[in-house]
Amino acid sequence: VGANVIDTLVEYNSFAEVMPGLAESWEVSEDQLTWTFHLRKGVKWYDYKGNPVAEVTAHDFVAAMKYVLTPEYESSVSYLLVDAAHILNAAEYENGDITDFSQVGVKAIDEYTLQYTVSVPTPYFVSCTTYGCFMPAYGPLLEELGADFATSNDKMYYCGAFILSEFEPQVKHVYTKNVNNWDAEH
Repeated sequence: VGANVIDTLVEYNSFAEVMPGLAESWEVSEDQLTWTFHLRKGVKWYDYKGNPVAEVTAHDFVAAMKYVLTPEYESSVSYLLVDAAHILNAAEYENGDITDFSQVGVKAIDEYTLQYTVSVPTPYFVSCTTYGCFMPAYGPLLEELGADFATSNDKMYYCGAFILSEFEPQVKHVYTKNVNNWDAEH
C-alpha cells in the first residue's frame, strides 16, 4: 500500500536508475556520514477524499522516523534503519538507551532541507530512502492517532500517485489516482 500512496525522497526509473522524487537534489559529505536532501516545494498531503491537508515538509520525515523507532508501535521495519541504513543512534533510541530523539541521525534543517547522519560510511544510502521506514508521515496526525495511525484509509494522509479511497483489510483496496500529485502526468 505504502509504495502506491506515499512518495519517497528518490525513486527508480524503468532502468533501475535513481531519480528525484520528493527530493529534487541531494549531496553527501566528504566523509560519507551526512546526507542532505532538498525537498520539492509545494507537495501536499491529501485525505482519503482527495482534499488537501498540509504541505509535505522535512519535519514529516523526522516525525515518521520517530514513530518507526518508538517501541510501543512495534515497527517491523525499524531494523532497516539500524542494520541497513546505519542511522546514528537509531538502535539506542529504539532500545531506550537514548530518550532524546534529537540525538538520532535525522533532522529537519528547515522546512525543505532534511539531513540524515549515519554511523559508518554507507555509499548505498540513497537507495535506502526508498524503504517504507523512510517514508514521510504527517506529524500532527501521527501525534493525534498514535497506534491507530494508518489502521484505516481515513487515518492517514497521502502524498503519492494514488489515494486509498476504499479499504477493507484483507478484502478490498480501491486506489484512486491522485490527480494533484507533483508527478501526476507520469
